[in-house]
Amino acid sequence: MLVAAPPAWRRLETAPAAKVTMKRKWAVILMLCLAAAGWLAAPVAGSAAEIWFTPHSGLYRMSLANAEASSGIIGASGEMYFEWLDACDGWNVNQHTSLILATSQDTNNQIGLTFSGWEAKDGMKLRFQASHFANGDMIDNIVGEASLAAAGGAGSVVYTKPDAHVEALPEGALFPSEYSRRMMARMRAGKSGYTALMFDGASLEGIYEVSTVFAAPRMHAPPGAASDAGAEAAADEKVWPVRMAYFSLQGGDSEPDFEVGALINGFGVAHRYDIDYGNFAVLAVLENYEEIAPPDC
Repeated sequence: MLVAAPPAWRRLETAPAAKVTMKRKWAVILMLCLAAAGWLAAPVAGSAAEIWFTPHSGLYRMSLANAEASSGIIGASGEMYFEWLDACDGWNVNQHTSLILATSQDTNNQIGLTFSGWEAKDGMKLRFQASHFANGDMIDNIVGEASLAAAGGAGSVVYTKPDAHVEALPEGALFPSEYSRRMMARMRAGKSGYTALMFDGASLEGIYEVSTVFAAPRMHAPPGAASDAGAEAAADEKVWPVRMAYFSLQGGDSEPDFEVGALINGFGVAHRYDIDYGNFAVLAVLENYEEIAPPDC
């Protein structure tokens, strides 16, 4: 996430670009939400000491972080609603994102994503549905279910949309929550990083090798902290800067396809995140936050 540009999407075409770039772009936007805002800290069933994720909903305000002239992007605005729920036997994720990219050619490209997913708490099964939109048109609709034969073993993905087919998952593949649980455990233990194969169902790009590095924790105002003049501000909480690089196994490139950075607390809530497309980056800041009470399982 830190330096390299997505090789296949290094330049954003600005006219009919939407259809060419939307699949990866919104896989990326999904990553930033799932990787940064939600499943960074998804727990598994276990003792109270192991339950350190907070089911929550949040609204993120999105803007342009930076852009090179070659990108053709001069502005970005939008929002992303994210919801992570405890479903007793698994974790439900729901997300709706809308982003407008303004170009130097006086055009606006509106891109969007809706995603819903369920992952078993033992990390063995993932159901997913993702729809990508560009300027009001649906680009694709992806529906499927992935499963592992055994913990640490190989598995398969059964797609029902956009067409029915089956793809294999290699040994060592993890689904987002399990990847996040292991990654967060290393982060909290003071390790420098974590790398593993991960499949999330966000796009047809398949499995990624995801390499995450952690910076030293620091103090930051918590989500929902009072910001109005005269209001009492909540005490700062410990947060970790993390950066995640996604390498596609399909192309064999030495550079990551894209990178996501986040500032998260010890309960998996992202205060902010950014996503780097190589020649421009989008920033999302948590604007509204609400904890969701767990169900009576």
